[in-house]
Amino acid sequence: MDSGQPVFLQIIERIESDIITGVYQTDELIISTTQIAKVYAVNPTTAVKAVSKLTDAGILYKKRGIGMCVAEGARERITARRREVFLERTINALLEEANTLGISLDELVTVIKNRGGANRHA
Repeated sequence: MDSGQPVFLQIIERIESDIITGVYQTDELIISTTQIAKVYAVNPTTAVKAVSKLTDAGILYKKRGIGMCVAEGARERITARRREVFLERTINALLEEANTLGISLDELVTVIKNRGGANRHA
């Protein structure tokens, strides 16, 4: 785990990434909080907190007697939120730093295109 942010947030991000990449599908069980605690070597309370936050956000839901499952539309909600955060934080920081370094917008766009960013989802 990365020490830069709280462990429960790191667990949330990993579960969300697993949902985005298809490791977990809609209505599929995720690993239990006990398993999360063992896999990430964290206190079970930390695992419960991560799962609770995901449940509160509508990403997971509880199947009584079975466990926690991926909610309908979870992938789309996660992707939309992450895109918003990426565009707000990362792009703004990129533009600010480019401006500080005297890199023009045209130069920045050219570098991004040359590295394949423009053609990945086209």
